[in-house]
Amino acid sequence: MTVAPRIPVARVVSPESIAVIGASDSLEKFGGRILHNILRHGYPGRLLPINPNRDSVLGLKAYASIAAAPGPIDIAVVAVPVGLLRATVEECALAGVGACIVITAQTAEFDATGARLQEEIAEVARAHDMRLVGPNCMGMINPPHSLALSSTMTLQHVARLRPGGVGLVSQSGALMGTLFVLGEDHGVGFSRLVSVGNQADLELCDFFEHLIEDPATSTICLYVEGIKSPRRFMELARRAAAAGKPVLAVKAGRTDAGSVAARSHTASMVGSYAAFAAACRATGVVLLDEPEGMVLTAGVLDRLGPIGSGGIGLIVSSGGGGAVTIDRMTAAGLPLAAWSAETRARLERYYLPSHINNPMDLGAHKGALALENFAETIKAVAEDREVAIAFFIMTPQPLMKETTDALVATWRDTRKPMVVVVDAGSFGQPVRARLIEAGLPFVDRIDDGLRAVDAMVRLRALKAELAEAAPARPPGCGPAPRGLPAGPLTEVEAKALLRAYGIPVTRERVVCSAGEAVAAAEAIGYPVALKGVSRRVVHKSDAGLVKLRLADAGAVGAAFAAVTAALLAASPGEAPAAVVQEMASGEAELIVGARHDEGFGPQVMVGLGGILVEVLKDVRLACAPLGPQRVETLLRELALWPVLAGVRGRPRADVAAIADAVSRVSWLACDLGPALRELDINPLLARAAGGGVIAVDGRATLE
Repeated sequence: MTVAPRIPVARVVSPESIAVIGASDSLEKFGGRILHNILRHGYPGRLLPINPNRDSVLGLKAYASIAAAPGPIDIAVVAVPVGLLRATVEECALAGVGACIVITAQTAEFDATGARLQEEIAEVARAHDMRLVGPNCMGMINPPHSLALSSTMTLQHVARLRPGGVGLVSQSGALMGTLFVLGEDHGVGFSRLVSVGNQADLELCDFFEHLIEDPATSTICLYVEGIKSPRRFMELARRAAAAGKPVLAVKAGRTDAGSVAARSHTASMVGSYAAFAAACRATGVVLLDEPEGMVLTAGVLDRLGPIGSGGIGLIVSSGGGGAVTIDRMTAAGLPLAAWSAETRARLERYYLPSHINNPMDLGAHKGALALENFAETIKAVAEDREVAIAFFIMTPQPLMKETTDALVATWRDTRKPMVVVVDAGSFGQPVRARLIEAGLPFVDRIDDGLRAVDAMVRLRALKAELAEAAPARPPGCGPAPRGLPAGPLTEVEAKALLRAYGIPVTRERVVCSAGEAVAAAEAIGYPVALKGVSRRVVHKSDAGLVKLRLADAGAVGAAFAAVTAALLAASPGEAPAAVVQEMASGEAELIVGARHDEGFGPQVMVGLGGILVEVLKDVRLACAPLGPQRVETLLRELALWPVLAGVRGRPRADVAAIADAVSRVSWLACDLGPALRELDINPLLARAAGGGVIAVDGRATLE
């Protein structure tokens, strides 16, 4: 029977009693900074300094050991030299401490000796049902509880902790301190900030779950370096979405070098970061590119809530800034609002018809400068029924204070989500102070403003995707043929697998002599392709194993001789064989791939195919299974999409057939599960609308 831990995670985050081991008067020491920070911010619970050489520390009675301190003790903060770590954790366990927050570093992140030490303290904690946070962490900050249990020096910088709805879990302690003070500078209020460090016991998902259940938290931020329990992460993300709590994440390791060492296109292009990104999308998590932007975006979401239908209404005080911003918004695919007839009529009082555009440039007004021009423009845009978000960029301008007041008043009156960029350097500091006081979110850079509105738009789209019905299995989709070998499949075997899932493949015959090759070609009909059959060669074109557009018997015979010679050179000892195939054609070449990610499960990929697939990397990855509707959403995100849609007079490709084929591959991936290491169709040729698709080449590896 599993024994319950001494205290739950909620009590770890909001303890009623804290012992600081290594407590000191000195801000130069970890224990000293932590004690100073706790006292500075008014923690209301019991605080017990542990120092064998002092009777008191910072005016508090000190105790020689954790065993000598009066209990019960919820939390012991361990900031001791690494050589004392095991003995200190053991003393805490024997003293009945609920959890240790281990600041001490030089454990698993340092070397093999440190890794062994980390496992030892984790075993000690488990044996006594005591929880651990860390090691190598920087504690936590809990503003609603007036608790600043961290060694970050940024806590000495702020006068008070600002409560709010943003919860943060970070695998980096120093980054937690950075994000805390950045939020302070921008009026972001936090519910909890937790640094998890090396996650020897309590891990990111434990605190993620707490934030979902925590009534003080409305928006969740996660800085991720590695996920210990991916399936749990996905389930928690779904729970957060169901609870109406947006989740923002930043993951380090975007360029995972290990992902390029795999056998196939799919595995080399969808390493751990891509797999994580697909899992985030499938569960409603917005993945961002930097932690600072994540926290500023969370502050916007916390104070504004979700957006409704419509686009972005941009108002600027600089025509140049507006032009650059609208270019960036258009390039990013952000939806721009078109002013309604009512809004245009309201604005004609202040602007020429030619200047009533999105963006609205306040400097382009008619007549003399007057606050009414600015205030009424802001109000007209915010009240437009086509506007989901009002986006205001303030550069140094006349009437900055008055314009700020107009922004605040409009926001309060309309309750329309509004993001303000104070793009004015130190000159804009009075504006920032007024916005913080009013609670209207702002950022300092256009880049951060765009990141915030993009996240709001993506959250709206993700909510709609999560609301879609579960995909239905297409008819004639599986099961997989029996008897397929473990390891790399030949193209013929891979196509048999595809055929079993209803995916059209080229007509072909396996041949072992030039005469058989010619007979096969005449039966199929010229022109034909001839390919070498090998389990060992991944990229057949590079090894000279592919001959195309063979128009007669002589060409087929010569191709067979050349391919079998290349086979013997590329794969000595393997019996030479070839396959003769029909020459298929289409409007576009795609790659469709599937793999089973060890952490996140079956995933499917679709994108631009052909020989340049790994160079251009125009692909999208998603968790399986997928229905055709979701596949088409992915297709529309590709740079290839205009080709599929029929650019410049080209016929539209059979998008419905592409979506059906990708959906079938996704079910194949689900059915095979961990047995499917990877699968590629490259190319999948898409014919004109109504003409279907055909898999020209296929490769797979089974466990």
